Amino acid sequence: MTLFKKSILFLLLIQWSFCSAVYAEEPIPIESWKILGPFMIAPRDGGIDPLKKYGGERNIVPSEDQVFHSLYPANGELRWQKLEVDSDQIEVNYDDINWDSPYERLGSVGLLNLGYAYTEVESEAETMALVSTRKVPAFLVNGKVFQGEPYFGNFFKTAVKLHKGKNRILVKFAGKYKRKFRFQITPTNKKAIFLEDFTKPDLVPELKQTEFPIAVPVLNIQETWLRGARIVFEEKNGSFHQEFELDPIPPFGIVKMPLLLKLDEPRKKDLDFRIKLMREGVLDAADLSLEKKKLEEPHRITFHSKIDRSVQYFSVRYPKNYDPEKSYGVIFSLHGAGVEASHLASQYSSKDWAFVITPTNRRPYGFDWQDWGRLDFLEVYNLAMKRFPINTDRVYLSGGSMGGQGTWHIGLHHPSLFAALAPQAGWSTLHVYQPFAMQPSRMFASPEVLVARERARNDGNNLFFLENAEHLPVIITQGAKDKTVPPMHARLFRKHLEARNFDVNYRELPDKAHWWDEPRSAGGGSDALDNDEIIDFLKKRRRTVPDAFKIRLYDLSLNNRFYWIRVLSQEKPMTQTRIEASVNNGKITLKTENVRSLEIDLEQLQHEVNQVHWNGTMISVSGKSKLVLGNNFESPMAQAFRKHGAFKSVFFNPFVLVIDDDPGTLDMARLIAGGWWRRGNGYVRILKDTEVTKEVIKNFNLILLGSPSRNLMLKKLLPKTPAQLSDSGIQLDGKNFEGELSLAMIFPNPLNLKKMVAFLTGNSDKAERLSLYALPLYSGSGIPHYMIFGEDVKQYGWGGVRDAGFFNRFGGMETSP
Repeated sequence: MTLFKKSILFLLLIQWSFCSAVYAEEPIPIESWKILGPFMIAPRDGGIDPLKKYGGERNIVPSEDQVFHSLYPANGELRWQKLEVDSDQIEVNYDDINWDSPYERLGSVGLLNLGYAYTEVESEAETMALVSTRKVPAFLVNGKVFQGEPYFGNFFKTAVKLHKGKNRILVKFAGKYKRKFRFQITPTNKKAIFLEDFTKPDLVPELKQTEFPIAVPVLNIQETWLRGARIVFEEKNGSFHQEFELDPIPPFGIVKMPLLLKLDEPRKKDLDFRIKLMREGVLDAADLSLEKKKLEEPHRITFHSKIDRSVQYFSVRYPKNYDPEKSYGVIFSLHGAGVEASHLASQYSSKDWAFVITPTNRRPYGFDWQDWGRLDFLEVYNLAMKRFPINTDRVYLSGGSMGGQGTWHIGLHHPSLFAALAPQAGWSTLHVYQPFAMQPSRMFASPEVLVARERARNDGNNLFFLENAEHLPVIITQGAKDKTVPPMHARLFRKHLEARNFDVNYRELPDKAHWWDEPRSAGGGSDALDNDEIIDFLKKRRRTVPDAFKIRLYDLSLNNRFYWIRVLSQEKPMTQTRIEASVNNGKITLKTENVRSLEIDLEQLQHEVNQVHWNGTMISVSGKSKLVLGNNFESPMAQAFRKHGAFKSVFFNPFVLVIDDDPGTLDMARLIAGGWWRRGNGYVRILKDTEVTKEVIKNFNLILLGSPSRNLMLKKLLPKTPAQLSDSGIQLDGKNFEGELSLAMIFPNPLNLKKMVAFLTGNSDKAERLSLYALPLYSGSGIPHYMIFGEDVKQYGWGGVRDAGFFNRFGGMETSP
C-alpha cells in the first residue's frame, strides 16, 4: 500500500470514528425513579410547590423521613415510593388511591393531580445532553428549570448540561387519575440542531406561487450564545439556493426563525429541499418538502403574523367548481384540543357556495381560542377577506369542543362579523367547565385581590356576553352521551337564548358522545360539524345591520365596534359597559352605561338621521358622516391604557425580552421564549439592555427582566412609573409593601406612549425569579395591570398576593375595585 493510500485510509478512519462519536449517541439508561404523588391541583392556579417544606422543587433530595400532605390518601400523607422501570415510558398507577371519592364530590376536576419523579444519573464527564419528554410540563436538572412537552408532541427536545458525576433530575407530571409520561436523556456532541416543527405551506400549482413564508426552529445546545449562523435552502433536484441569517440564540435556547422563500418561477411539482444550519461548517441538516396539492384539495397557506412576526398557517377548502368571478360565503371552523387545523379542513366536504377555512389557534392546544387564539382567528379573517371573493354578509363561524367554546367566545365578542354560529360540544365558561372550587387562591386570597383577577379574566365568561347574540342566529349541536363536555353546557346556552327569544336551533343527539364522523355527509364530511342540517341552517342566514340592538362589553382592547356603534372610551375601564341603540323616524336613541364617548357610523345605518337622544340629551345631526359624541379627549397615557387591557395584552403585539448580564435573568428569558414558542408557535428576540435602540422602542413592547441595579432599561424606566423598589419592599403610587417581594406590572412606555412596557422584577434575586409566577401566556390568566406578591404564592396561590389591580387613565392606582 502506498503512502498516499495509507494517508487516505487513515483520514477515513478518523472521519468514521468522529462520526460514530457524534451520531452513535445512546440514551442514558434509567432503571428506577422515586415517585411522589398525587397532589390535588386546580385549574388556572399553577405555581404551587408542594415540596416547599423540604427545600422546594429546585432543592429537593428525597429521603425516607420526608412526609407530605395530600388530600387523596386515606391518611392524608404521602412518601416517596420507588418505581423500577425498563424503558423511557413511565407509568404511575397510584394503586392505593380511591378515585371515586374526589370524583363524587368534585366531578372530573377532583381528579386533577400533580406528581413528581426523581432520579439521579451519573456522567463520566461534563457534557451537553438532549432531553425528550411527553406529558411533562416541566423538569429540573440540578435545580435548573426546563420546559418539557406537556402534551403528545414528538418534536420537542430540550438542551441541558450534565455535570461530571451525579446529576439530580426532578420531573413534574400532571393530569387525571394515574399518569404516563416519557423522559429520555441523551448526551450529544452537537452544538445546534433543527427541530421537527416546521411551519410551511402547501404548493398549489394553480396559484402560481413564488413566495412562501416558512418557519424553521433551531435549538442551541451550548452554554454560549449561538451567533453568526445561517440557514441554507438547497433544492434537491434543481438550482434553487437561498440563505438566511439566523437570529442569535441564547444558551439552551430555541428560536423558530420566520423566513420568506422566494422562487424565480412557480413550480408544478413537490419542492424538496435540503436545509443546512451553517457556522464554520455544517452544524445540522434536514429535509424539508412543500407538498403539491390540487386547488380543490384542502391546503395550507402561511403568513407572517402581526402579533409577533412569526409564521402561522391556516387551511382552506375552495368551493366546488370554483369561479374567481363569483362571490362566495365562508365557513370558518375552529378545531378542538389536540387537532391540527389542516386535519379539520379535511373533515368538511366541498361546498358549491362557500369556502371552508380553518385557523390554527396557534397550536393544536393553543389558547382555547381566547387571547392569542382569538387574535389568530382575526388575522386569518382579515387575510381571507382580502384574498378570496367572499361576501361579507355570508360569513359563518363553527367549531367543535374547544372550537365550540371558541365559536361562542369569538362570536359573542365580534357579533357584527357573522351571519350565524354553529357550536358543537362547546363549554360555557372555564370556571363552569373546570370548577375552581379547590383553588388555593379561592380559599386564601382577599376578596379585593380576587375582584382584580376576575376583572382581568372576565372576557372568557361566554355567558356574561350572551345578550350580544340578539341578531346572531345559532344552531347548537350536542351529544347526549358526551362526558368530555357534558350536555349541561349546551343546555345552559339554549335555556338563556330561548329566554331572550333569540334565534336558536338546538340539536341534542341521544346516541352520540363528544365527536362522531358517521353518518358521513353527502360529500364525505364528518357528521358532527358537516351535517346537512347544520350546513342548511348556515346557508340560509345573512349578516344583518340591525336598526335596534343591545350590546354588553367589558374590555375595549378586545373589541369596541358593534354594528354602527363604536365605543371610544369608558368612564371606568375594564368594567361592565352596556349599549341599547335604536333608530326610528330619523331619531337615534341611545341608552348607555359606563360610556364616556362613542362614535356613530351614519353611513352603515342607511337611514336619514336628524336627531340623537343619548341618555335623555338631544343632539341635532346633519349629513351622513361619522358622529362622535361625549368627552373624546384622551391623553396619550389614557389612550395607551384603553388599547391595552390586562397584563397579557402587552404580548398581543410584537415584543422583545430585555435582559441584563446576570445568568439568572437570561434563564428567565429562555423560559419565556421557549414557552412562547411551544404554546404559541411564536417568535421573540432576547436583547441585552444595551441593544435596545430607538428603533426597538418605536416598534416593540418591552418585557423588562432582572433588577433595576443591573438592567439599564429597568433603571431608566421604572422611576417614571408609580413603582419603586428598595431592599425593604415595594412602593406603588405612595402605598408601601414591606418584605421580599416580586412585581409584575405593565405601563405605557415613557419613551413611547404608543407602546407598553412590562416589568417582571423584584427586590432580590429570588423575588426576580418568582416574578414569572405572573407570566400570563395561557388563556384565562387573570393578571391585571399590576401585582405585588411574595414567596407565599407557592403555597397559597393568590393568597400570597399583597395587592393587585388596575391603573386609572392618569396612571395612578384605582381608588376602589
